[in-house]
Amino acid sequence: MSQSASFSSDHIPDISDFYPEKWTIKFVNEGAANLVFEVRLPPSPPSTTGSHANGHSDIFQGHLLRVPKAGAKTFPYPELLQYWDSTITPLFPPENLVQHQLVKLGPSPSKVITILDELLAETESGRRKDFRGTRVLPDAQYGMLIEDMRSQNPSDYFVEFKPKWLSPSPSQRTRCRNCAREAYRDHLDPSHHKAHRLGILCPLDFIACRSNRGSLENVLKHIVPASASPSHRNHLADWLRTNSLLPLLQQAQAKHDPSQGVNLELAMTLRDCSLFLRLSTPQDGTGQPTRIEAKLADLDKKNAAKKKKHWEELERDLVEGGFYEGKEQPREETDCLLERAAN
Repeated sequence: MSQSASFSSDHIPDISDFYPEKWTIKFVNEGAANLVFEVRLPPSPPSTTGSHANGHSDIFQGHLLRVPKAGAKTFPYPELLQYWDSTITPLFPPENLVQHQLVKLGPSPSKVITILDELLAETESGRRKDFRGTRVLPDAQYGMLIEDMRSQNPSDYFVEFKPKWLSPSPSQRTRCRNCAREAYRDHLDPSHHKAHRLGILCPLDFIACRSNRGSLENVLKHIVPASASPSHRNHLADWLRTNSLLPLLQQAQAKHDPSQGVNLELAMTLRDCSLFLRLSTPQDGTGQPTRIEAKLADLDKKNAAKKKKHWEELERDLVEGGFYEGKEQPREETDCLLERAAN
């Protein structure tokens, strides 16, 4: 069980016991392999205040429900959680990881899955076009409760970004891997506007901004909306200059280098995670300082057997096409920190 679990390891709660027909559900987000929902239970009867159905407190409080998507070729949730506990959690402090808890979806046919699919059908028009029509894996036995890092109070502020590849390898002298890949994509699709090409944040700026004002401004421009208050912007700038999480992620990436061909699935997982930042300012008049929570997410085990060929072919194209060195023809413009430093 993950460290956020509120139940003993010998008991996985069955959320179908919590009267799903009475839930208030909102569709939150989805990716190629998973769907995420917000679940709210009805108020408890006066005689059982604070408890629901089987005597447990509201396990959805502060969590989102994640379920597997039909057709996605991914690992079963128990295997993902085992990988998380054995491989991911030793790399980072628990306070820097979005925590997970395994839950059962009920006996087949699952009432939970039926209700979630009905909601997906109702919200179809608001989903991404290439995801429309997809549903929950019909025979899924498990879901996950994941820590909800969204704003919990009106004064909270939430930021999400992908750090990507935080270090260049020795062979990357003109472009980092992320910017080389972006140049390759633009080379394949010349219709991309120049503003799009130069609007991609170089991930090396995340580390450089600790001492480089230009990199700091570049990161803030990309991850902080114009609507952010000066206070929020200043707090995020301070975090970017002083945090220990991004250097720790950089160290983990350097230790697990995909070019070495060892533990490729972990190497690629560490380069495709997300980072959530939540700023919370107390509104109780106590004058307490703003608290910043920083947590990594999207650290599921990659299917290396399925993706290894694609990863290797892409790397070969980047090397042989000259994209790391900026020698492709015609040459694509990027905003890579290495290119800026060379000019």
